[in-house]
Amino acid sequence: MNSPLWRIRLLRIVCVLILVVLIYNLFEIQIIEGEEWAHMADNNRFRHLIELAPRGRIYSADGVELAASVPTYTVALADEQNKNRREQTIVQLAGFLDMEPDAIREKLAKHQRKFEPAVIATDVDFETILLLEEYKHLMPSLVIQVVPQRYYPEKDLLPHPLGRVNKIDRRGVEGLERRWDEYLQGVDGFSVVQVNVENRPVGEPVNSTPAEPGHNLHLTIDTKLQRVAQESLRRVLKKLRDEGKSDHAWAGAVLVMDPNTGRILAMVTEPSFDNNHRYDKAWWAENIPADMPDWAKKLTDRTYQYRRPVGSTFKMVTGMAGLEYGVVTAREKIYAGGRTRINNQPVNDYGNAVFGNVDMRRALAVSSNIYFATVGSRLGSEKIYEYIEKFGMSRTQKNAGFDDIAQDEQVSSLDYRLGRTWVGGHTVQISYGQLNEFTVMQMGNYVSMLANGGIHYKPYMVEKITDYRGETVEFFEPVVLDQQDFSPENLKVIREGMQQSAARSPFLKGLPFAVAGKTGSAEHDRPSRKNMERWRDTHSWWVGYAPYDNPEIAIVVFMEYAGAGSRSIEVARDIIDYYFGLEE
Repeated sequence: MNSPLWRIRLLRIVCVLILVVLIYNLFEIQIIEGEEWAHMADNNRFRHLIELAPRGRIYSADGVELAASVPTYTVALADEQNKNRREQTIVQLAGFLDMEPDAIREKLAKHQRKFEPAVIATDVDFETILLLEEYKHLMPSLVIQVVPQRYYPEKDLLPHPLGRVNKIDRRGVEGLERRWDEYLQGVDGFSVVQVNVENRPVGEPVNSTPAEPGHNLHLTIDTKLQRVAQESLRRVLKKLRDEGKSDHAWAGAVLVMDPNTGRILAMVTEPSFDNNHRYDKAWWAENIPADMPDWAKKLTDRTYQYRRPVGSTFKMVTGMAGLEYGVVTAREKIYAGGRTRINNQPVNDYGNAVFGNVDMRRALAVSSNIYFATVGSRLGSEKIYEYIEKFGMSRTQKNAGFDDIAQDEQVSSLDYRLGRTWVGGHTVQISYGQLNEFTVMQMGNYVSMLANGGIHYKPYMVEKITDYRGETVEFFEPVVLDQQDFSPENLKVIREGMQQSAARSPFLKGLPFAVAGKTGSAEHDRPSRKNMERWRDTHSWWVGYAPYDNPEIAIVVFMEYAGAGSRSIEVARDIIDYYFGLEE
């Protein structure tokens, strides 16, 4: 056989075989599998969509929703390879959203995750969404998503403790929202959607994982009691301004606690605001009186972020220390003649009133500065500060152990000893509540310890955490931080003095049970609106508990620059009436 001819024939056979294979493959692709390959060609790109998880809800003790997640609309643009189509979409979308096209281009340029749509606008109104849906066929890369947004249904109820959420990263940045953010944050879901050559979604998602909502907080707050306390404080402050008793009575705070557990039942700061408009200048301009001074407009929570001198409400500390150390007895009488000097410090009782010889109970009832200055001078400052610490009011005990709310710099009491040369006159002044400063939270714990016999319960307002199915994730029991071994006889003397003090107030007449309480009128510098000069003014305080024989609630009322402490009792009476169902 001629070798060259054989090779040529073999080559022809191989070529024919290759041609047959190619024809068969082409037939299979074009005819047999043509529809499938065409579908894949049209859908060879994928769009990744993130499903944002709803933030956990916050409920009050009586089941009222205080923080919710409501659906809002977000407009985004997916990555578009066709430059002409992308530019056409940008111009059209800018018109619908009333934006400049360059603003949209800038957002697209900054967007790094190309496989995810770039958010162009958030919280878009429903009318605009309807228009976009109508013209969506002209903008293939347009993505409209329903996303959860934080909403506070009760508006100005408990806004300071609740805090707020950053709209961009949806993380809590203040208050409960920040402190419990790891629980409230849910787990985002995602889906992968096929898109055709025109960048339009086709069919169902090829892969998806649903979002998991965050856990829910359940508070100890009673919303009805909270509202009663808030409205009463607001009303009394306004009355003091309108009647000319105090032009500066704009701000204050109320705390109601269960002295037997540390549960916080109400926590009010005034002035308040709608938490949905926390930094909305237009809302503030419309809802806040124009003549309110700047110092009162602070968004500071006045229950735990604010300290002020507490006046005569402090006298039970001095009295207990004096009885426990034996520098004074319950029956010893000290002459209160209206005015005197102790440790070279001038001391006078309110209005230079002459009370004569008074014992501990009587001194608490009439609030004699002279009596407690005398007891304090016998004790000395170290023993007084020792009892400040016993009652959970020292600088090292941040707000008596309260930590349910995030605090960048926890406010503690002001220890007047620090950085000063101490003289006997300072001891005299701290004995009846001047110089040192405390928070409303610290005062609430202090009066609770008087009510329960010396047990320092940790103040708390988060009672349990549940998941979105309602299953309990964590439950918080009362925590005892400390317990003082006060003499029952000495404690009884202090309580009886508080009961006699409360009985003197016309606001507390007609109750079916006795109440223990003490007023405080604390002098303090007030900034002037002109030239930032400072003027001496008086804070109004009342601390107490009810009923006297079987305490169920401890109350602290603080009204800044509102004058005499007796003015705060009206708020306390409103709280007592509501809590015990005594309203007419």
